[in-house]
Amino acid sequence: MNKLFLYVILLISMLISSCHSLVDDEFADFARVPVLNGLLQADSTFSVQVTFSANLTDSLLPSVDNAIVVIETADETPDTLIYTKDGWYVSPKIVRAGVNYICKVSIPGFPDLSAQTTVPEPTAIDSVIFTDLAGRGEEGEKISTVEFYIANNPAQKQFWQVELVLEGFMSEYNFETKEFEDHFETTREYMYMLAGQDTVLLNEASPLTLFCNKLMTKDTYNAKFYINENYTHLGGSLTPYIVLRSVDESYYKYVKQYYIYESAGWADIGKTSQKYPLYSNVTNGLGIFTGCSIARKEIELNFEGK
Repeated sequence: MNKLFLYVILLISMLISSCHSLVDDEFADFARVPVLNGLLQADSTFSVQVTFSANLTDSLLPSVDNAIVVIETADETPDTLIYTKDGWYVSPKIVRAGVNYICKVSIPGFPDLSAQTTVPEPTAIDSVIFTDLAGRGEEGEKISTVEFYIANNPAQKQFWQVELVLEGFMSEYNFETKEFEDHFETTREYMYMLAGQDTVLLNEASPLTLFCNKLMTKDTYNAKFYINENYTHLGGSLTPYIVLRSVDESYYKYVKQYYIYESAGWADIGKTSQKYPLYSNVTNGLGIFTGCSIARKEIELNFEGK
């Protein structure tokens, strides 16, 4: 019995050793590639991150702390950002809507990186209508809807992303002080949009909450999203808001392709997962440098029977 046990241990050790060698052979380290990521939000300060691409053995993205990061516009003096930590470079200057920004990054030993984006003007939200009971789900749960209008300019490309957030003060019990403490909270809630007979959404790839005006012919667009009570609870102490992001085309392309990138890893029975490259607008590197502006509108709740 002892000899049999020893034989099993030796066999397992050989198998583990063989598998380890196989993994090492198949997943060799790749050459480092500079990565630039930055989302310029109107009325916020500048902030971009510079890192290197990661290998399978890396637990975190290797940050770059010796880069020179400059952001330029057509009518302002170039702004050199200051390094903080974890690859982040910042500036106290404020991002302006309607302005085109160019980001240039110099890293010793690598070709210079560059990318540009135009921060869109915010789009107003109008005529918000909340319907408490618009239908029932598969389990009989209540489905609510929120409809609203946004302004559209058919003469130029426009891209939007719709979100639902809840904001307000929440009370939490502090076990150290043995008292309830109030704190302000903002949470992004689950909602979804359906194409139905809407020509705009019928021609959009997922996610439908991000869409463009390519097929919009009027100067306004009627948007609608759905709320499932099993996932999102309305009517508490938090106030619901529509958040409408006006985004650059680079943001639109990145998010649409990211959805494909993620869903390609969901393998059905009899199929193998696949991966697709992510969209990048960075020259001589990877990543995304893009811009957005935000408009918000409170949703006035009117529950049926109340």
